[in-house]
Amino acid sequence: MISICVPVYNFNVVDLINTILHQGRKSEKPFEIICIDDGSNKETLKLNSEISSNKSVNYQILKRNIGRSKIRNLFLEISNYENLLFIDCDCSIQNGNFLEKYFEQLDNSVVYGGRKHHNKPPKNKNKKLRWLYGIKKEDQNFNYRVENPYHSFRSNNFLIKKEILSQIRFNENIKTYGHEDTLLSIELKKNKIDIYQINNPIYHDGIEDNSVFLEKTKSAIKNLVLLERSELDISSVKLIKTYNLINKLKLMWLIFSFSKTISKLLERQLLSSRPSLRIFDLYKLIYFLREKQNV
Repeated sequence: MISICVPVYNFNVVDLINTILHQGRKSEKPFEIICIDDGSNKETLKLNSEISSNKSVNYQILKRNIGRSKIRNLFLEISNYENLLFIDCDCSIQNGNFLEKYFEQLDNSVVYGGRKHHNKPPKNKNKKLRWLYGIKKEDQNFNYRVENPYHSFRSNNFLIKKEILSQIRFNENIKTYGHEDTLLSIELKKNKIDIYQINNPIYHDGIEDNSVFLEKTKSAIKNLVLLERSELDISSVKLIKTYNLINKLKLMWLIFSFSKTISKLLERQLLSSRPSLRIFDLYKLIYFLREKQNV
């Protein structure tokens, strides 16, 4: 009854898939596991060769990277069941009843289970910014998610009816990292499709180096600028709210005047062993402003 969809990109998914297989067989309910590798490097393909040879897993390898939105839509063509459970490849499942909790929710159109980060900081100080952002900004408690179902939605761990995703789909104009789940959430809200929240998180293990995370942040901000220009209603996005407030207070000229000089200083701080999330917020605002001005 559930097609478990795992898009893979440069990450070892052996433990994740084995966990899902164990829980699926234990449940004795109909399920399938589909992995699509989105052009990973040779090292990743070698690590995941154990999964690719497993007859219980439909493992497909794409020759080139097609992007986060398009690969998720591709599962519509391959899956056999009416319920699609999307799980990000760089995550781990800690709850022994994880899959069973989703089997209990098949009457709902869309279900989000949540995400957590491990409380213990990474030993590698170069990963501190990504971990800190995850702990402080991304790890939302269950009550907050219930009160803000669309704003808190992420594509890392959610169940959706195949019929609904066939109609709405991930926006394939988003080819690079960032905000593909924001758009899906907006479309769900616009079509009055409820996002039901359950307390069934997965743990994000793919903590990138600070420099990689900053590049991904820039990519996401560029996508945000493109979305704004396409006249989509993205006013609920926090960065857009902050920008609109500062613009209303007529302080944008002040920020813009020193933006080029201060950006490098902010980036240096964020790449240090003690990054500040307040500085990260300012960094994102400045980058957004400069992208809007094409400078």
